[in-house]
Amino acid sequence: MKQFVALLIFLGLCSIVYAQKDNDGITPVALDAITVSSANADYLRKVTDGQTSAVVQELQYRAANFDVSSLSEYDKEAISSFEVIFKASNGDIMATYTADGLIVKAFEDFENTILPFPVRKMVFDGNDGWKMEKNRYVCIFSEDNLTKKQYKVTLTDGNRKKRMTLNFDE
Repeated sequence: MKQFVALLIFLGLCSIVYAQKDNDGITPVALDAITVSSANADYLRKVTDGQTSAVVQELQYRAANFDVSSLSEYDKEAISSFEVIFKASNGDIMATYTADGLIVKAFEDFENTILPFPVRKMVFDGNDGWKMEKNRYVCIFSEDNLTKKQYKVTLTDGNRKKRMTLNFDE
């Protein structure tokens, strides 16, 4: 019985080895490298900076990769632009698309997001002992204008309050 099991294992291994042989007469073909990019790569390039909150970035990617032809109102011939709102727990993105699916305008508004490190550093430098009460992140994108990014922060220290506005224009 042991010899029979050993023979089956040997035959099983031989069949695997046989499967590894050359493909008779088939030659591999080298394909040219291609680059695939989103139709809204310009939008993503302008609004993302790698340090924005994960919730904000996720919504930005959803907006950039949205397929307007999936809308029930989609009629490329009759309607020239479509407005879509993407919502998250702490904010939203209102994006205007062309009939071809390109973002021409976007307004992003988020409250109490995690501030990027450089922004936090700017806020708390010289404000030792202060605590952040709330913040707001606004980003405005237009295909023919510069992107505007703005953080509004409210700091508290006991009964005292400070409001700061940080603008980042591209």
